[in-house]
Amino acid sequence: MLTRRTTKRPYGRKAAVMLQAVLFGSTVGVGVAALAVDTGLMYASKAELQNAADSAALAAVSRLVAETNAMTLAAAEAATFTQLHRVAGDYADVIEADIVPGHAVLVTGDRFEFQANQTPYDAIRVTLRRDQTAADGPVSLLFGKALGVNSAQIRATATAMLSPRDIAVSIDLSRSMNDDTELRHYTNYTSENDNTTRPGVKINLEDTWLAFPCEKGNNGVGNGIDPQPPGNPQNYNDQPGTGPGQPNSQGGNPSPGADPQGGANGCTGPRWGWMTGFGNEIVLGSYTPVGDPGLYYIPRYATCTDPDVINNITENLYNAEERAALLSGANDATDTYYFNRVKVLLGLAGWRSKKPDGKYNGGPGNHDDIVNTNELHQQASWPFGGGSWSDWVSYNASNATMMYATDSNFRYRYGIKTVMNYLLERQAANLLCPELADAPEMPLHSVKNAVQTMVDKLVELDTQDQLSLEVFATTGRHEVDLVGPSDSLSALDAFQAVADTLRDRQAGHYDSTTCIGCGVDEALAELTSSRARTMSAKVIILLTDGKPNVSPDGGDAEQYCLDVATEAAEMGATLYTIGVGADVKTELLEQMAEIGHGEYFFADSTPDEVTGQPKYVEQLTTIFNNLGTKRPPRLIQ
Repeated sequence: MLTRRTTKRPYGRKAAVMLQAVLFGSTVGVGVAALAVDTGLMYASKAELQNAADSAALAAVSRLVAETNAMTLAAAEAATFTQLHRVAGDYADVIEADIVPGHAVLVTGDRFEFQANQTPYDAIRVTLRRDQTAADGPVSLLFGKALGVNSAQIRATATAMLSPRDIAVSIDLSRSMNDDTELRHYTNYTSENDNTTRPGVKINLEDTWLAFPCEKGNNGVGNGIDPQPPGNPQNYNDQPGTGPGQPNSQGGNPSPGADPQGGANGCTGPRWGWMTGFGNEIVLGSYTPVGDPGLYYIPRYATCTDPDVINNITENLYNAEERAALLSGANDATDTYYFNRVKVLLGLAGWRSKKPDGKYNGGPGNHDDIVNTNELHQQASWPFGGGSWSDWVSYNASNATMMYATDSNFRYRYGIKTVMNYLLERQAANLLCPELADAPEMPLHSVKNAVQTMVDKLVELDTQDQLSLEVFATTGRHEVDLVGPSDSLSALDAFQAVADTLRDRQAGHYDSTTCIGCGVDEALAELTSSRARTMSAKVIILLTDGKPNVSPDGGDAEQYCLDVATEAAEMGATLYTIGVGADVKTELLEQMAEIGHGEYFFADSTPDEVTGQPKYVEQLTTIFNNLGTKRPPRLIQ
């Protein structure tokens, strides 16, 4: 019997082979998949570790500006930020040896090279590891163990530096930057901001007077009956303080009252006529112009009864009829008559009345009781570029001054205090009174000191920054080009130019009103000029004491401020704003800083509990010192 042959066996063998192939392929596929998973894990872990290194380097380098223990703080900061990052579910570690300080040097364009352990320290290199040296060890693999590979060692390095900056410092030079020296702020005053009552400050009007050169006053000859001064026998010195005298007679009286005593202990401030002493100290909360021996009260349309005035004209040999005419306000209806009468009563001029047995025998006098201009004798010259004695008398007699608005008792009171206040309020510009640039007018004087502090900090840190100076009042002005240290220019010489130029400026130096936006606009122009560097961070430091009241196009002044702040932000600049004084429009400056991705600082004018000085004296120094160190960190490798 024949049996049939079938094909089952061959088919079974093929299936077995196919099964073996599938099983082998599956094993290889699983291995490849495992390798892919572990490779992905390693790439992800490497990225996580790099992120941790970047974060640690940026955090660490920001602490290099610390005054002391900078590297200790940097290491602690690196460790803190490292621990904020997970790597493959565990933590990375950083050891002290892997935190290396150094100096970043510009090579070409915007590429910096890290020089390890070179000073000045402005960069840090941080290396993070997941290897056998780390507490959590290498990164554990998921499938590599099947192939005998349990873990992977990875590491990441990041280098960060403190960015060099192009800094435009923009300073308010409007006339109100001397308000805290003026009598308008000596006690509670009305805010220009919202018409609320604001507390006064400890004004430094006397310090400003003391800073003036004595030659701006009169050299004086005591009580007016001294002999002719040596070297000038032709000068008839019959008026105290109106003619040149001994050098040790010049300068004011350091004690209250009218009698000149200055000179023996050194020159105090300048003196004019019988106005020889500053008078009572201006003490916050207790001073009053009433009864101040440094102020003579000569009211208009009324009889002057001030005992010092009466004693002065009696001692200087005016007879009873002349004294009665000079003290009377009966003829004050005409400005000229009143102004001339005040000048004589203050010893700024003599009166040739031609009355019988009067002080003067000759002259053009007509015997009446009116002090005509042609009857004035040996007048003291007005020593400043702007203003005049007549204009000052008019100022004192006015009810439309800031001095009067704060305290009406200053009206008709004449003395050194009101001469100085007149200069500050009405003759602030450099063309009118350049002497104010060297005087400690506040708050500008504190601003000058604060900018010097920042300059000193930049020099100390030996930064690669550049600095410019912009100023503004009614308009903006560019004063000092962006400049920094170079092979031919030291950091001190480069940065000091900004501080020195600002020292030569004064409140109302060029003009008087306030265009805050103009100050930012000048800064933007300089930061986009050919002197600006592409690799530098752009920073604007804007300081102002008040409110914007003008704009270049005559539009809304506040909106213009916001517009230029937006422009600064769009070009990548950081805008820091500083408001100094008690009458600042804080909300606007806060908005500008927020738009410009910066920060707003307020420097308070209220008195310090210990020194009595405005708090901003110290606060501005601290603010500018901190801004000098506020270099943004950046990764360079």
